[in-house]
Amino acid sequence: MARAVQRAVRGKRAAKAQRMPAKRARVAEEDSEGVVDARDMVSDSDSEMQAMQFLSHATLPDVATPGAQAKERKRLAHEKKQQREQLNALHAQRYAGAYSSDVSTDMEGLSEGSDKDLDEDSPGASDLEDAYLRHAAKRIKREERVRASERERNARRRLPVRDEDGALVDPSDSALESELDVPESRVVFSEEQDSEPEEAPVEEYVPGATITYASRFGHKAPFDLACGALANDAQTRAAALSAARDQIASLASQIVSDPENGINLLRRLMVFVQKYVPSPPGAGAEKKRRARIHPFIRQLALLSLLAVYIDIIPGYRIRALSELEEKEKVGQDVARRRDFEQTLVKLYRVYLETCEKEIKDASPLSPVALKSFCTLLTRASHFNFRKNILAVVVAHLSKRTWTAVSEQCYAALATLLAHDTDGHVSLETVMLLYRMIRERKFAVHANVLDILAHLRLRDELGKAHRSGPMGSASVAKKRAPSRKTDPKAVRKGTAVHVNKKQVKRNKEIREIEAEMHEAEASVDVEERARNQSETLKLVFALYFRLLKTPAISQQLLAAAIEGIVLFAHHVSIDFFHDLIQVLRALLAEALVLVDAAPVSDTDDLRAAPLHVGMRAVLYIILGAFELLAGQGEALQIDIADFSIALYRLLLPLSMSTCFEEEAALAPGPAAPKQRSRVAGLRRWSEAQLLFHAMDIGLIKAPRQSVYTSVDRNAAILKRLFTAALQWPTGSALRALQLAHTILTRTAIVDARFETLLDNRESVRNGQYDPLATIPESARVLSSGEPAWELLALRRVHANAQVRETAGGLLNWVR
Repeated sequence: MARAVQRAVRGKRAAKAQRMPAKRARVAEEDSEGVVDARDMVSDSDSEMQAMQFLSHATLPDVATPGAQAKERKRLAHEKKQQREQLNALHAQRYAGAYSSDVSTDMEGLSEGSDKDLDEDSPGASDLEDAYLRHAAKRIKREERVRASERERNARRRLPVRDEDGALVDPSDSALESELDVPESRVVFSEEQDSEPEEAPVEEYVPGATITYASRFGHKAPFDLACGALANDAQTRAAALSAARDQIASLASQIVSDPENGINLLRRLMVFVQKYVPSPPGAGAEKKRRARIHPFIRQLALLSLLAVYIDIIPGYRIRALSELEEKEKVGQDVARRRDFEQTLVKLYRVYLETCEKEIKDASPLSPVALKSFCTLLTRASHFNFRKNILAVVVAHLSKRTWTAVSEQCYAALATLLAHDTDGHVSLETVMLLYRMIRERKFAVHANVLDILAHLRLRDELGKAHRSGPMGSASVAKKRAPSRKTDPKAVRKGTAVHVNKKQVKRNKEIREIEAEMHEAEASVDVEERARNQSETLKLVFALYFRLLKTPAISQQLLAAAIEGIVLFAHHVSIDFFHDLIQVLRALLAEALVLVDAAPVSDTDDLRAAPLHVGMRAVLYIILGAFELLAGQGEALQIDIADFSIALYRLLLPLSMSTCFEEEAALAPGPAAPKQRSRVAGLRRWSEAQLLFHAMDIGLIKAPRQSVYTSVDRNAAILKRLFTAALQWPTGSALRALQLAHTILTRTAIVDARFETLLDNRESVRNGQYDPLATIPESARVLSSGEPAWELLALRRVHANAQVRETAGGLLNWVR
């Protein structure tokens, strides 16, 4: 019995001894993986202590050079294999000695706790740990040497320089820096080496997608074309430019023919727009990693992409997909369409950013880039990034000078506003203009304000018509099908019999559809009216700020008054008094300037302070009369200040040497077809301004103003005859015709006007004062002063038509 127990115990010990080597091998393998990955994380002190402290925080050495990782993996696998063999040998010796010296036959002595004690007290494991610590210390030293060499190499590296185009270039990319072309590798392939570490071979530079940069689609690589276009040989340059032009044309035509399948071609075409192009994959012999693209090639690419985007841009705005939409499963066609749309938006954004950078840098390609922006603004204003394009175009109008670039931007904005049907684009444009003018402190060219004259709200705001894309005021009634059908057509199968129930149902459906169309049109019209109301508020806020700005330029004053007159029928009656009060304040300042201005003997009399002041007075008078000729007729507003100013200005104007000369301005933008009566006000001559103001204030004025200003009108008429003696023939004839109209209108009110044309002696009640500053103080009617100027014009004027017109006035009968 005792022998049987001993045999059982020995058998169990043998089975357990067979399982222990495999267990020890797995433990040793896990320990070896952690020990091999140890790394230096402390200062350079005792290598043994560093290894002991950071043995548990082990990581693989930094293997950055391609080709070195495979060698490192092979070396680690070989070390692990040797370690497993050593552990197996040590465990075999240990258990063999234990079996030979076994003195106990009790089964309790073979517990798992004793096995754990054997594992912990194993002398082979401690030797193995010591070996790993020595290897870690060596590895730490090697990493220190690599870092020291890297610091030395960085200290010898040259600073970046700028090339002929102004771009920063790293000297390490140059072929002259041969020692910097191949960086030192930090990978060590054998732990037994104590000298210089081995270096892995450097792979060739691979720039991106092959479809974009390589020789594909039967075309040369963009890198080769860029290098050829900058070659010293003229024949090589011509061939490269011709090949690039053909490739750009071919790519553009293929993209337009099939946009969805040609999105990769669009990526390739975008390469020619960039300033530099990288070398294609496989160009290992070429050390130059990028090449500058010739400006001619970039110009062709910019214009070609402009035409491509105009053709392939959809008629709707593409929005970004939400997270839920990206996760949901869709069909193949929907997924392909989404991928095309998102890629198109990304490439379109890159194109716009490239153009904007060229514009900001004022490069030779900036005119082409700005032309692209203006074209996209008019042709693709519904697409994405409209506000960005608008901001760039509006920014080019912030200068005081007016150039061809300004004219181009003006034309684009005018076209955009003229074709805006819903008012969104107009609101965005006016907001940007308002912000730009305020930031510039109103130091802009007056032509910028002319853009506002192209707003459609002048004619559409407040009207109930619904035309064009906004719908129709009355939905067209479709002819209801007859309830009765032709029996022959039913028998032939060309018609369907409709009973009473179907006829009633079809009628209800038509009524519902008509209501839906009407409701949709009403919503559109309301939204447009809301946008145009907000736009009108910004427009008047801009004009009022201009008028209240001190020391405003004459051209801006004229532009502001022209704009107010243009939109005067939309001005609220509540603001009329405030607006007239602002004009009165401006008029007082301008009259002070006219009275204090000295007589100038400069070459350009139009720039003299006197003439500048007189034009400003005429602008203000004309603006006030135009405002009151509209909605102001219903208001009881006294315009005596403006009539007195007109009377005071007649004598200085009679001595003006440039009375009929137009303002010397640069050619401005073309005016819209439907403009107010004062369109181009700042280009009018002094004669046009004066006669138009007299026509609005004296002839077309409200009837009640004639009764209250008879003496004032007579004094203005008397001074007009005096000024006609000094004016050229055209202005003198226009003054006589205007006087005839005033006499015809005012003589009905007061018969004393006839005394102006009667040269016979009459009883006088006072004396006429020709130099009075107030019309009523001149006492024209009460003094009975005749219009002797008409006799002088009839007798001595050189023009026969003037003499005839003056004689007709003298013989005038009511």
